[in-house]
Amino acid sequence: MKVTLKAGLKGYSGKFDDMIYYYHPRLRRTLMRHKPEHVKPTPMNDTYRSVSRNLKALAISDAYKADFSTYLSKLRDEQEDVHYVSWYNLFIKMMWALQAANPEINLATLSRTQIEQDNLPCISVKAAVEAGLLQQVKGYKSLNALI
Repeated sequence: MKVTLKAGLKGYSGKFDDMIYYYHPRLRRTLMRHKPEHVKPTPMNDTYRSVSRNLKALAISDAYKADFSTYLSKLRDEQEDVHYVSWYNLFIKMMWALQAANPEINLATLSRTQIEQDNLPCISVKAAVEAGLLQQVKGYKSLNALI
């Protein structure tokens, strides 16, 4: 089957056989990926699930999100091989790097008050770059909005 798009449509989205199609606005393209097969439950899946839920519950400020988006666009300008789709992918990578650098931090139980009280490097983009959790880009010092 050959798929064609008519004028006026941004992109095809939906499921067909074992494929998922979706439109990505930044890339201005329709992307396709395999539909995930049923994943067997493992203890590691539970760990990732609890970490993901906890990080989403941090209630990140809009200014912090905007700083991450600005950082990501600056990173894309400086490096061609950056494949992060959104600021959130980069945020997750930074948080796992934080846990790797500080093994006493547990991402499944980390709270916003703990971040602020202990002044952890993830409190701002600037602090994360200076701590080595993120790569250095030009103009990162202005990205100091708090989480």
